[in-house]
Amino acid sequence: MKKLFCILFCLSLLGCQSQNEKKPKDMIPQEKMVRILADIHTTEALIETNVIYPDTALMSFNQEQAKIFEQYDVTQEQFKDTYNYYLRNIEEMDVLYEIVVDTLSVRESKMQAKHRQPQDSAAQSSDGRLAQ
Repeated sequence: MKKLFCILFCLSLLGCQSQNEKKPKDMIPQEKMVRILADIHTTEALIETNVIYPDTALMSFNQEQAKIFEQYDVTQEQFKDTYNYYLRNIEEMDVLYEIVVDTLSVRESKMQAKHRQPQDSAAQSSDGRLAQ
């Protein structure tokens, strides 16, 4: 999560560039872009946590990113064009990443609840009452 906030900070520094550039003709809709970015950041975090060697991590990330693009039926060029548009329009990028961070927070809460659920069930006795 720290890395995400670092990325957001760096992106906010790019806000000094020219604003209101025309949108790319094949721009990815905001809702879809949010899902793609959330998946990319989740994948990146998983790879960073589980892969020791940087070269292997980069190769794994590139493969997983290609799968994400395929899943959402977007090309790498579409993604780059859309992302570059947001980089040049930092206010829109801020809104986009606020939604991405919220999406990631919801996903994290769901995962934490899912991992707690089996422990809660184990605390119940065989007749359905809580063990004391």
